[in-house]
Amino acid sequence: MIRAITEMIKVQELELERIMDFWGTKAVDHKNGGFFGSIDSFGKINPKANKGAILNCRILWSFSAAYNYSKNAEYLKLAERAFNYVANFFIDKRNGGVFWELDYLGKPINTRKQAYALGFAIYGLSEYYRASGNEKALLLAQEMFWTIEKNFFDPQYGGYIEALSENWNHLDDMRLS
Repeated sequence: MIRAITEMIKVQELELERIMDFWGTKAVDHKNGGFFGSIDSFGKINPKANKGAILNCRILWSFSAAYNYSKNAEYLKLAERAFNYVANFFIDKRNGGVFWELDYLGKPINTRKQAYALGFAIYGLSEYYRASGNEKALLLAQEMFWTIEKNFFDPQYGGYIEALSENWNHLDDMRLS
């Protein structure tokens, strides 16, 4: 039984390596920073695809969590790359929160604020803090939490609003896409 469990863990670790290797080699945008916004099912990269907050925050979480599990220094290096991109491009320094979407050069093109994106930012930033001890990541995660509470909480109905404009005004269309 122990041998079977040990073999299963080895298989899972190999699969983790395969997945992280794909994202760490194929998805890194060396020209424009961060990670490519689109790779099709055949592995073809679209270098001019837009970059979304959800994907980039998931990449940040994934490399941070993989590092926390394996202590592979390459994962921490890629987590740091993801963190720097999220912090420098997705964080709205004027109004707070995160932009929903950037163009391939890192310029905001969909500036609406989605509670969903802020939630993923919290996941990624807090896991990166666990991996790196980077205080800026912890402060940003806390800032995103309080941004959700301040702007998205609906006291009338006791729930949360999904989407707001760049400067926190209500939107008629609150869909994710």
